[in-house]
Amino acid sequence: MTKNSAISRTPRHSLTGFWILWVGLCTAPLLAYASPLWQNILADTPIADLIWIPILAIGWASWNLLAVPFEGPDDSELDAILGISLAAITGLALIVGPARWPTAFVFDHAGLLLWPLWILAMTWLFWGIGATRKVLGPLVYLLLVWPPVFEAIANATQTLLVTWAIRILQYSTASFGWIHAIQPFGTFNVAYGHIEFPVIVAEACSGADSLLGAAIVIPVIWFLLNGRWQHKLYLSLIALTGALVLNWIRLIAIVLAVHIIGPHFTFSYIHPVLGFVLFAMLTVVLIGLMRPFGLSMPSPQENRSIPHAGVGRLIAAILLSGLVFYLLTPLFSLAKGSFGKPQPISHNALSALIPDLRGFMSASVYHANESSILGPHSATLADMYVDTHTGHEALVEVWSAANANMLAAYGFHNCLLYHGDNIAAAQSFQLIPGIVATAYAVTLPANYVGGPRSTYVDIEWTDSVKQPDGVRYLRWSLAAFPASAPSLSSSSPIRLDPLTVSEAMVAPRTHGTWTGAIATTKTNLITMAERILHQSLQPKA
Repeated sequence: MTKNSAISRTPRHSLTGFWILWVGLCTAPLLAYASPLWQNILADTPIADLIWIPILAIGWASWNLLAVPFEGPDDSELDAILGISLAAITGLALIVGPARWPTAFVFDHAGLLLWPLWILAMTWLFWGIGATRKVLGPLVYLLLVWPPVFEAIANATQTLLVTWAIRILQYSTASFGWIHAIQPFGTFNVAYGHIEFPVIVAEACSGADSLLGAAIVIPVIWFLLNGRWQHKLYLSLIALTGALVLNWIRLIAIVLAVHIIGPHFTFSYIHPVLGFVLFAMLTVVLIGLMRPFGLSMPSPQENRSIPHAGVGRLIAAILLSGLVFYLLTPLFSLAKGSFGKPQPISHNALSALIPDLRGFMSASVYHANESSILGPHSATLADMYVDTHTGHEALVEVWSAANANMLAAYGFHNCLLYHGDNIAAAQSFQLIPGIVATAYAVTLPANYVGGPRSTYVDIEWTDSVKQPDGVRYLRWSLAAFPASAPSLSSSSPIRLDPLTVSEAMVAPRTHGTWTGAIATTKTNLITMAERILHQSLQPKA
């Protein structure tokens, strides 16, 4: 491998187009994972300001690529091998992750932690491995985009900050007759005309969001700006202090607007926008203070030589990015009840999840606490559905756990291994779009050596609900023997939605044949399973 990446004086317009393509390919495949960031941009939550982290990280990396000279040519073939390999491995993890580890990759947004690796792969393909040191700092900074980091900081600081905010509001408005504090603590009655409206200073108004927003820019101050560390410290302290003070000003301005303009306009327009306006003002102030503190950004060199990728590397980058983006599009619209979108329900009782089906009566078979196996707050419940006309029956079981990984560790295959059963056939499909189910034909061990073996059909799927006391992950099982299985009126052949590419990578393998009574039982149970799933995810009072 002796061929070097070309280093030439690239025209400005070509460099601009090259840079725009790099930014687009670094961003597009992760848009699905980043959707919580831009969907919550107007929310009073700690993740509202996280959208700025990838913007600042890519801007920081771009500045380094433009401002810091490249030391010499890279090995073009090595750039291609390493870039394509890293992009393929990272892309595979991004694609398989939501189906294999949905709790971590979707519900906990762990896919965002792979964003730096994806950008590094694109950087190697576009600029060569010599650009690694230019983007290393921004990519480490990009790890802060993971929401649990800032949610933990906010949870640890909100109680103190909200107390400060309430005290400041009480002190600053004590001499005005149109506002007075009432119970509970943090509630104020604000007069508008002849009517008083309650205004609550909740934890979202504590200033934690503003403080975290200011903290987001501090790493950029320390690692991008040139100047003495003491001056960087002063600017950082001004950013943090200014964020708190501006949030207190925002609270005073909001209650004043309620008094003068009224609550409807205030909370519809002023409340969501004022925070952004004040944060923008803080940003302008910080930029204005850079020169007095002797801080400056590195100046890009004009008309300098830069490395650029050949056509082959560009085509590889575009194809890989397009493939990953296409395969991740289902994350833009997660199914209700999937692990990434738990269905809110208003009760905690596991028994309330098993619905009443028309034409069937149900009888409880057993209920057990599974904390010793599946962790705290876990249980299992089984009911028998009995057809009121024929007496035929099907057993429905549901396991509930607060830890999805524990639930996955004790899956259907593990149960079969424990009991010595054998899977004669299996077929995976989408019970509804986004919810994967598997139908099994299971052969039981003989009661004696050489004796006959019975076969039953089992439909397995998982979903999730958000109960008042937290998210619960559920594994369902609907089973029946062909000789005594319920026969539904809609037992004609049904159309099963095929799996997506990522689902097919991790779903149980489809194998075996379905014939005769076994096939008919599978069709009947799938119809029942669809009804159970739809009704179990309906909010109940």
